[in-house]
Amino acid sequence: MSEYFVIMSFELTNQDLMNDWKTLSKEIDEDIAKADGFISRDSGIDKDGRVYCLVKWQSKVHHVNFTKLLEAREQWPQMMAYFCNIANMETSTTQILEIF
Repeated sequence: MSEYFVIMSFELTNQDLMNDWKTLSKEIDEDIAKADGFISRDSGIDKDGRVYCLVKWQSKVHHVNFTKLLEAREQWPQMMAYFCNIANMETSTTQILEIF
């Protein structure tokens, strides 16, 4: 079975929100660490201020199952609204790699 790597990047809606992003990123780390099939998550920023999140899963199935559980949460709309206040979703990209 191959591992599965999700890379998401985006710009902040405002660079003054970096501390907000760091706080939210820690909350995401704590939440995702409990997920079945989760391996690791790292977040960083490049010299141009673009944020990168790299999440490694045991398989695509684990990633898809976690995403479904996350989206089924009652607080999902509020969580996404808060995330979108920080992350400029118009600049968001996602890449998926199967690691073999």
